[in-house]
Amino acid sequence: MLPSVATQALEIVKDPDCAIGEFASVVEHDMKLAADILRLANSAVYRVGAPVVSLHEAVIRLGFRQCKNLILSSCMSTMMKSVDLEEEWIRGVLWKHSYVTAVAALHLNRTLHLGFQGEEFTAGLMHDIGRTLFAVLVPERFSEIDPLEFDESAATLEHERTVIGGTHAELGAAFADRNKLPSALVDVVQYHHTPLEATNNRELVALIHAADHVANHLQRFNEPLGYDPLLNPGIQIIAAERGARIMELFASSANEIMNHSLQDAAEAVNI
Repeated sequence: MLPSVATQALEIVKDPDCAIGEFASVVEHDMKLAADILRLANSAVYRVGAPVVSLHEAVIRLGFRQCKNLILSSCMSTMMKSVDLEEEWIRGVLWKHSYVTAVAALHLNRTLHLGFQGEEFTAGLMHDIGRTLFAVLVPERFSEIDPLEFDESAATLEHERTVIGGTHAELGAAFADRNKLPSALVDVVQYHHTPLEATNNRELVALIHAADHVANHLQRFNEPLGYDPLLNPGIQIIAAERGARIMELFASSANEIMNHSLQDAAEAVNI
């Protein structure tokens, strides 16, 4: 699945003593990966101070973990975009939703002080890959399977099982596992609708569930107006583990998080 440069770069960052220069010199051999890292480092999500102009500076700003996550998500998005879709607009809608979810997850992580270090952004990008796979594999039935209403509930998965015999979460997780993505990402893809079923990585799954809830509202209304933060089920799960302060923090900052997510996504590079 992964190009040789990506595989080599991911192997290098396994070493905790890896030198930034060594990593950058490998990534520079893949122009798209290098450009993606530079664009993200200079995006609204990570921009602080003056723009960075070298890959070395971009890696310092982002950190190895986020660069690793970006390589994975960049390779997966490139692969999905290379697959022909009869309805190109579907891929655009799903990619926008995934990016808003990723940015919302990043802002939630920062606001709630959950301690994730980039994996939340990648997980947000990847969580709905099964929906894209439905569009690729059964384009003639996609509108029946997924009307793209972004009004998701437990009935969403049951509807998919009734129509096609399985869910986008199950299909996406099988695809992610087969392509040897990290187990945390596989869990997010499989359980982002049902986080209480996750036996591992539950807090990350719950965070993406929360970010997905936010992104669905923004997808439907394009503004925070009318959103009730107390009804976010992912935040409720995290608060049950970490204490009521989590819900208080989210309730007081939900509008700001949602507005930032919209703004950041609007400025997003096409990674």
